[in-house]
Amino acid sequence: MATSDHHKHNAKGSSDDSDYKAGFYRDALCLIVAGYERLVGSGGDYSCEEEPAITGEIARCCDDYIQDDESPDWVERYYTEEEHPEHDKDRKGKSRKRVDVLIRFAQKGIRPRIRFEAKRLKIPGFASSKYAGAEGLGEFIAGHYGVDDNVAGMLGYVQSNDCSFWATDISEEIDKKKQEVCLAKYGQWEKASFENVNDCYQTRHRRAVGNRELLIYHLLLDFVE
Repeated sequence: MATSDHHKHNAKGSSDDSDYKAGFYRDALCLIVAGYERLVGSGGDYSCEEEPAITGEIARCCDDYIQDDESPDWVERYYTEEEHPEHDKDRKGKSRKRVDVLIRFAQKGIRPRIRFEAKRLKIPGFASSKYAGAEGLGEFIAGHYGVDDNVAGMLGYVQSNDCSFWATDISEEIDKKKQEVCLAKYGQWEKASFENVNDCYQTRHRRAVGNRELLIYHLLLDFVE
């Protein structure tokens, strides 16, 4: 796992704010990968498991990693939440939408955070069209999740074929739906370079709400048996 020990400035008003946030997003992805590796390392077949069950187990394993005395020191500054309720003026209480995973930095005041929506990737039944559709990537584009965020994440649970297959398939689906998903002019699918984080890609979009640019990280996690 990648480790990070460079958080020496407060996110609010720091002189290296962009570097700080980039480090946060990298660490959040590393934390998801750590949870995933713990899960698959413990045995069990998740190739046919439903998305909520996998997400719950990854979130649990992320929390275990944070609390493990053997984990690197940087993890103590992070908090993982499953099924985080989204606040908006039209929905209250149990009617609120819930994003699958939220990771936040534990500090006083404004806390960096990143939301992840998860989707199964399996033939038949769980195609890239669902991943890139209204109840997947579209939730971020429409502003239903993290309307004020500039960065978000998608988790693809690969349950058939392999990660390379789905990377190509999702890329083609997003390109086919580029108007629907508000793909930015120079925001096409490309590899995201993070040390020790494999099968991670990124796209950029112009959100339907506020016409703000949104960076999406796409992390593919292999559950094929």
